[in-house]
Amino acid sequence: MPTNPLSRRLFALLIGLLSACSGLAGEPQIIATLPHTTPAPQQVNFPAAAPDLALGAQIYAQNCIRCHGAAGRGDGVLIGTGENQIPNIPRDFTDPATTRDQTPLDWYNTITNGRIQNLMPPWRDALTDQERWAVAMYTYTMAYTPDLIAAGEELWTVGAGENPALPAQSELAQLTDAALVQRAAESAGASQYAGALDDQQRRAVAAFLRSGALTGVEVIGQPPAEIAQAVTPPPPQPVTTPEITAEAAAASLVGAVAGVVTNGTAGGIVPPDLIITLHELDADFNEVSHETAVNPDGSFRFDDVNIRADYSYVVTAVYQNRIFGSSVVPGNTTAPVLELPMTIYDITSDPSVMLITGLVTQVVVAEGSVQVAQVFSFTNTSDRVFSTDEFFAENQYGSLTIAIPPGAQLRGFADTQQRYIIGDNGLTVTDTAPVLPGEGHILHVLYEMPYSGDLQIEQPLNYAVEGPVRLLVTPGSITVTSDQLPSIGPQTLRSVTYQGYGSTFSRPSGEVLRFRLSGIPVSGSAEGSPNVVPVNTLVPVLLVGGGALIIVVGLFIYLRGRTPAAAAPMPPPPPADAQTLIDGLIRQIAELDDAHTAGEIDEPTYKKRRKRLKTRLSELIDEDA
Repeated sequence: MPTNPLSRRLFALLIGLLSACSGLAGEPQIIATLPHTTPAPQQVNFPAAAPDLALGAQIYAQNCIRCHGAAGRGDGVLIGTGENQIPNIPRDFTDPATTRDQTPLDWYNTITNGRIQNLMPPWRDALTDQERWAVAMYTYTMAYTPDLIAAGEELWTVGAGENPALPAQSELAQLTDAALVQRAAESAGASQYAGALDDQQRRAVAAFLRSGALTGVEVIGQPPAEIAQAVTPPPPQPVTTPEITAEAAAASLVGAVAGVVTNGTAGGIVPPDLIITLHELDADFNEVSHETAVNPDGSFRFDDVNIRADYSYVVTAVYQNRIFGSSVVPGNTTAPVLELPMTIYDITSDPSVMLITGLVTQVVVAEGSVQVAQVFSFTNTSDRVFSTDEFFAENQYGSLTIAIPPGAQLRGFADTQQRYIIGDNGLTVTDTAPVLPGEGHILHVLYEMPYSGDLQIEQPLNYAVEGPVRLLVTPGSITVTSDQLPSIGPQTLRSVTYQGYGSTFSRPSGEVLRFRLSGIPVSGSAEGSPNVVPVNTLVPVLLVGGGALIIVVGLFIYLRGRTPAAAAPMPPPPPADAQTLIDGLIRQIAELDDAHTAGEIDEPTYKKRRKRLKTRLSELIDEDA
């Protein structure tokens, strides 16, 4: 039973994708300019009984603290700007503004379906409905305190009477706190009552009313880790494995991992000799693996597995030289068998099955250069995995290939460079992550082009386009000319206003995206903005209806199961005027200070952004010395 630590790059990637999020219902700080498709209606299982906050605290302690923090303030150990940390700052659950316009149903839906564009994984398969409602209500009520509830009870008793008649759980879940106060007042025959309350009083009354429809309310105001320790049930039998401490044994059991492998391609088979590998990942993403062969019916089972609440589990298999796997799920110490079903697919290399279903190009024009951050959203329309026969290394084959405009120089990628192979001419990028059927697949590239006041950009599109295409340009002094992308007006993203251009494309492969930039950038309007960062750290994320980031499983499986290729080296970045960058960073720090003084940025966000800017400034000064 070998123990193999994952690479540090995989630590960062897997931690970020598996554990990170930017707030259960927080507004994503992302580039999100493409229209959403209408999602298919989903059956919501409203709580049959009052959600249990103590259970929610236990689940939160096991799964959420490392990002959201022990008190829910978004200051978990994985959040920060250091190595293997996540720069996205989650919303503060203790701030009443976080839930002001949100309902518990919004919270539950985010937990259930995830918010992949914010790296929030879905918990639909890992938690039961009861558990999802428990953690939804626990995090939703993190802004409550015992004193607030007591004050709300007094206000309600004096102004509206005793024993409020609360709506059913299904209605409660769809009411904001303000709507709940109004609904309860109307039921009590005091419809004017809510209007007589100020914001703080309305919050207090809402906290009192909401707590009356929950159990385990005594945990409000207590640290979730302490609550979880108090309510975690003891294991059914003592664990005597020498490597497991007594503290760890309290949250573990010896159980089994089982599942069934199916082939999702019409007419596809599951080979009788298919080997299944189980990966156990601890909190530090050290790995223990086990292997077994599938049974004739495609089923498999691993017995005597150490199931721990702070571990994650995934099974993988190599089929047709590609790596496939199950979902990555946390350990469930209340069930003796952890189910990990897995689907494999046959391979297709036919490029006609691939569609570009969304494309965003963000352009920042600075003195002497045009910096571009581009995000493609792809969809595989077949029932096979898309992957070509272009071989790079063990279990690593080419899949999608995109071209950057002639004259451009690649500056990097928004995720791990291990995934990409750069062409000999530096103008093509080949993705080596296979594209699963029906799954959204996102590809990021960052590049730069020289600029002297006029630039024609022509980018070949290697795949058919069926979906919206957007172009965002700043500063406003730049003129954009394109017969393909008409103006759609200003687009404000992360407090920066861009000129927006776009259209819905329906075009065959081989088309060329064209637009012209002209004019002189106004000094300080691009890099000097506090929310525009240098292209080497600009990480746009595309929010496309029906499209999602490459699933966590795919990246884990792809990186875990291959040997790094001898990829072509990244072309060197073009020379830059260090003093221009230094001046821009100084302006950003000054503007950030002004925003903080004006109360526009909270203290934790201010400190983290300022630290990041000062670190980069110090690096540039050292380089220029």
